Amino acid sequence: METEEKSRAKLDHAISEYFDAAGDQGSIVTGWIITASVQHPTMANSDGYFTQNSEGLPFHSQIGLLSAALDEKKNMILINMWKGDKN
Repeated sequence: METEEKSRAKLDHAISEYFDAAGDQGSIVTGWIITASVQHPTMANSDGYFTQNSEGLPFHSQIGLLSAALDEKKNMILINMWKGDKN
């Protein structure tokens, strides 16, 4: 089994590769946070969240990224509702 450190390094590399391919040309990933919805195997009716961030990302930057992502998601949902989109 891989160590958490090796897994995080792979995740960091995959995120950078993804943004190199899908992001704006020349942009650089300076930090990231990933949040996943999870269900515990011994508690069938419960769920929770797993959050991981890039190494060295200060707490205030983590909060800022999460807040910006939440605001952006809310804005996109509102815009799509105005347009009549179902997504």
